[in-house]
Amino acid sequence: MSAESVRKMDKANDAYASAHSPSPSFKDFPDQKAVLVLTCLDPRCEPHHFWDLPADMGPGIMRNAGGRVTEDVLRSIRVISTIMSYGRNTVGAVVIVHHTDCGMINFSDDFVKGKLKERHPGHDQEIDEMFIGEIKDLEKSLKEDVALIRADPFLPKDLEVLAFEYDVFTGKAREVKV
Repeated sequence: MSAESVRKMDKANDAYASAHSPSPSFKDFPDQKAVLVLTCLDPRCEPHHFWDLPADMGPGIMRNAGGRVTEDVLRSIRVISTIMSYGRNTVGAVVIVHHTDCGMINFSDDFVKGKLKERHPGHDQEIDEMFIGEIKDLEKSLKEDVALIRADPFLPKDLEVLAFEYDVFTGKAREVKV
């Protein structure tokens, strides 16, 4: 996709905006515990589709390469767990979804770091210290990520953390018990 493609998408926004119903204000969100979904940015792994979620007031969706728990993911969960319903409520559950045929399965940390070093000579130490997040085993990566969230001292003690594996070929999501 090029910048020109993005500009065409932006023009399509005119039609969307003309029929748009205003979203509720943040202060008007329901006073209930939030659900957050962490998943891969791969467009084949779309929770709104495979769980038939409402587009407007469904769970918050966080995305990154591989759907891995990173410091920024933890920061986001901490913030949302603090500001939900203007501080009257919190996050009730985090759902982590990893998927089959993910780029983080197909390309190792060493591959990604090697390519970065080729493109950015002189930054080897910085690149070596980067968290890339390769996935060698879907269940193991899910368990690692669940453990990181459960171990965070700044998240609600009653936070439920669920793990799912989504198969991009069959469309089936299955819970992985952790």
